[in-house]
Amino acid sequence: MVIIQLTICYFGKIEPSLIDHVKKGLRAKLKIPVLLGTEIRPPEDSFNKFRQQYEANTILNHLEKNFDDKVLALTDKDIYTSGLNYVFGLAKTKSKAAIVSTFRLNTDNKELLKERLLKECMHEFGHVLGLQHCKEKGCVMNPSNSTRDIDNKNLDFCHMCQIALKI
Repeated sequence: MVIIQLTICYFGKIEPSLIDHVKKGLRAKLKIPVLLGTEIRPPEDSFNKFRQQYEANTILNHLEKNFDDKVLALTDKDIYTSGLNYVFGLAKTKSKAAIVSTFRLNTDNKELLKERLLKECMHEFGHVLGLQHCKEKGCVMNPSNSTRDIDNKNLDFCHMCQIALKI
């Protein structure tokens, strides 16, 4: 039996309470060990000065090279990937690394921010575990193009995604 372990690292100004919320939430939902890593320094070439954003794939490649276990990077910086203006998060399917940003999740409602962040972390880590986007409306693997999309989905995998994950 393969034991999955997740390490959470961060860069930028992420409040410790947000990191702790994600750590506890993922541990409870996924039933896996979730460890707190250290602050990381993203590669210099990941920052696009023209866009004033970080290129998420460059950071994912950096994480995959520098961590042995599954890793989730949290940041308050604006992130994007080729072809898109921005992303809330990004992960490669069946990979080791995911990244989620609070930059476009921000709201004055702290509890809503925590909920949105945890949903996006669940979504991106679902990709790491091998899941694709899901068409089931309430499923956390349903894609999000806006904060409204995030707010309208649950914090759980649908039945079919649970079967795919064998949980």
